Amino acid sequence: MNTERPGRKAREAGADLTGRSDELDLITAVIDDTARLNGSLTLFGDPGVGKSALLDAAADLARARGMRTLRAAGAQFEARMAFAGLNQLLLPLAPLFAELDPGQASALRVALGFGDGATPSRILVSTATLSLLLLAAQEQPLVAIVDDAQWLDDASADVLSFVARRVAGTRVRVLTTVRTTGEPLRNRGDINSLTIHALDPAQSEALLLANYPDLAEHVRRRIVSEAQGNPLALVELPATLTSARYPTADALPTVLPLTERLTRMFTARITALAQETRDLLLLLALDGSGQALSEESVVGPDAAAHLDIAERERIVVVDNRHTVVFRHPLVRSAVVELARPEQQRRAHQALAGCHRSDPGRRTWHLADASLGPDEEVATLLQHESIRALNRGDPSAAVAAMTRSAHLSPDPDHRSQRLAGAAYFAAEVMGDLHTASQLLNDARRLDTDLGSLATASAAASLMLYSDADVVSAFRVLTTALRAPEADPTAEEINAAIWVLSVIASLNGRKEMWDPYLELVDRYRDLLPEGLLVRSEVVSNPALVSPEALNALDQEIATLATELDPGQIIRVGYVANDVDRLSDLREPLLRVWQDAARTGAVASVTNALMLLCAESYLAGRWDDTQRFAEEGLERAQSYGYVNFVWFLHYSKALAAAALGQQDEAEEPLEAMLAWAIPRQAFIVPQHVYRVRTLAAIGRGDFETAYTEATRISPHGLEPGTARQLQLFVAYDLVEAAVRTGRTDQAQGFVEAMLRMGITRISSRWTMLVAAAQGLVSEGDVASAHFERALAAAPEHLWPFERGRVLLAFGELLRRERATVESRVRINAALTVFDRLRAAPWAERARSELAATGVSRRQADSADVQLTPQELQIATLAASGLTNKAIGERLHLSARTVSGHLYNVFPKLGVTARAGLRDALTARTEDRPPPQP
Repeated sequence: MNTERPGRKAREAGADLTGRSDELDLITAVIDDTARLNGSLTLFGDPGVGKSALLDAAADLARARGMRTLRAAGAQFEARMAFAGLNQLLLPLAPLFAELDPGQASALRVALGFGDGATPSRILVSTATLSLLLLAAQEQPLVAIVDDAQWLDDASADVLSFVARRVAGTRVRVLTTVRTTGEPLRNRGDINSLTIHALDPAQSEALLLANYPDLAEHVRRRIVSEAQGNPLALVELPATLTSARYPTADALPTVLPLTERLTRMFTARITALAQETRDLLLLLALDGSGQALSEESVVGPDAAAHLDIAERERIVVVDNRHTVVFRHPLVRSAVVELARPEQQRRAHQALAGCHRSDPGRRTWHLADASLGPDEEVATLLQHESIRALNRGDPSAAVAAMTRSAHLSPDPDHRSQRLAGAAYFAAEVMGDLHTASQLLNDARRLDTDLGSLATASAAASLMLYSDADVVSAFRVLTTALRAPEADPTAEEINAAIWVLSVIASLNGRKEMWDPYLELVDRYRDLLPEGLLVRSEVVSNPALVSPEALNALDQEIATLATELDPGQIIRVGYVANDVDRLSDLREPLLRVWQDAARTGAVASVTNALMLLCAESYLAGRWDDTQRFAEEGLERAQSYGYVNFVWFLHYSKALAAAALGQQDEAEEPLEAMLAWAIPRQAFIVPQHVYRVRTLAAIGRGDFETAYTEATRISPHGLEPGTARQLQLFVAYDLVEAAVRTGRTDQAQGFVEAMLRMGITRISSRWTMLVAAAQGLVSEGDVASAHFERALAAAPEHLWPFERGRVLLAFGELLRRERATVESRVRINAALTVFDRLRAAPWAERARSELAATGVSRRQADSADVQLTPQELQIATLAASGLTNKAIGERLHLSARTVSGHLYNVFPKLGVTARAGLRDALTARTEDRPPPQP
């Protein structure tokens, strides 16, 4: 007994028919007659939608079932030849004619051209055909398959319709296809039909990946868009769109070129039109904006009449807003494909005149109208490239700069523009392969690397592809110092930016000093934002209030900024001085716009900055999620220089969560990668992770050792880079816990001398807390109180929790038990929310030392007395202690005493936190049992 599912073999037979499982199941049901579908089926669909492929799968399935297959296909040139289609179908059965009734046999021979005689009636031929098929099926079940039935001659179509309606319950099956735009079979009656729809975008992607796994992403996206789910187009178009020929999305032509097969499929109606109509269609196809229709001098006075003709021929659709749309993007492509090159150039020249108010469109039409090199157009394209970059479209920027280079008559200009395109491709798009190709082309024209644009592109490629820090630094500094160099401001800005990234990665004075010297040399040509970056990244501890104010103003402009590169550049400066929280929305926008812009490098940079922002905000799940996505992108596109930071971000979050093994896992590989490349900033990040992990597990000796590896000379203004600042509080805490009191005091004094409290409220909090760690008694308490008041409670939650814990520990040692419980319990609440397991465990141990049992410390539902709950609720509503006392007939002092007990129970430190704490307590309490 056959227990297979009905559609299984059909899907095996048509395994490459992506997205057609339902259609194959129906075909199987017809062939097996499992659903009583009367043995016939007609498939309707547009050209190329996959009807023929489904018939091929049906034939394979039938043969697998041991059935005989008869096949025929309608042909336009045979449409006037009576019974031509029937001849194709029945020719293999000619030997069986002799077994038919003589009258039927004679009718078939005459109809099919095998004999002489009077033309038989169609009813007789139809009956004879049915008899012949039933006779053949006695020996072996059969399937009659007819493709493109809309082009059958009338006689064959009538006969086939007759047969298809009468095979129910027999061993004969009839399968046909008809184009949606063609005439269906006559008198279809009760013949089953199925419309084959286009594939959806996901299915289209799957089909492309199955057939062209190495197709570039930007080409794949464009093909999916243009093909609109047409399988034939999806399979054919990649042959014309190689990545080598079209390296970026915007390098792709406005109208995709067609293969010969696609051209034949989509051009039948176009070639029959008058030349004037075709000229109008060409203008519309190349325009895309619809503006050409409003220019009578371009489209001519008879445009409306020609549009009517094109609409009548089902080439275009004119909607009620008088907008013209081609019925299929590939019809538009066919219009262009059929035009000669000189016709296309004339059309582009005419369209350039329509777009004087749109410089981008005008420039590209002028470029497409150019027959050879043209410096004027090349310059326009260079300006368009910069505009594209500023509006957040790096792919268009690369395309425009590349085309500008190709149109440049002067070899030096061509080299500089190719190098500029290479820089954009490497620095923003994340397309290192394209960057390398463009840079090679530029080098062939600039063999001594004299161009600063070429040097910047080369340095970017070296930096991002293999982090060759030393070579990249040498190439850029040589070009920037060249006495004959006369670079543009844009080229200097790009070079100084890349040089800052190189110096940051190296982190040594040997690179920072030349960087600062070159910044000073070109200071008058650098924008304020880049000057602020040079001041911040070289030594954030010494950043001036003026620079911070300028940065804050620049951050405020990012709400409407479109250029992802600008957001990233500001983001890296903000990261050094605790302002990333103000950039979260712009950074999320860069990340979310990845598919639209194709700015892979910018997106990966944004993910890195989001990792840092999420860590400081205590959203460690986000940190790890962003890092995972960033790693996938960086590794896919070959950006090895990004990989280490993303591993570091995951490790830092793991250390905070107490996941010691996960935190340690990538660190040795990071060191092995970084040290040979002289990327000395990477080991400092490794030591930071190890410092935090050691503090979490209470190993303060190891923490001190690792922290001093970052800052071996202590904390001094001349050496306090960002990472040294990041471990400043860790260094003080580790020194205090290991009895290094003098060193701890020295670190705090250095922090005060540097004045780092001006950087942010986080540093105001941490410096005050560090002062509390090295002080005693009321002085220490005052420092901790000042620390907690320095920053809003929602900012820097992890650091705030650590300050609360340190304050609570101090109070416990000084036997201020109740006050100690308030601070420690508040710290425990923070750590539990963050899932900072090691610090939560330390807080519980400290609570236990104050006399709170471990069971009480672990309890999620702290019990309040009825009076405490009433007082807390009234206080949360905003009433003063005096007002509460008057309502409850208590003194204000008694109310204050009750609130003093309530605060540690609810894990809050002030009245402002009561409402949220009481709400959470109500939500967490289980409902009463019946």
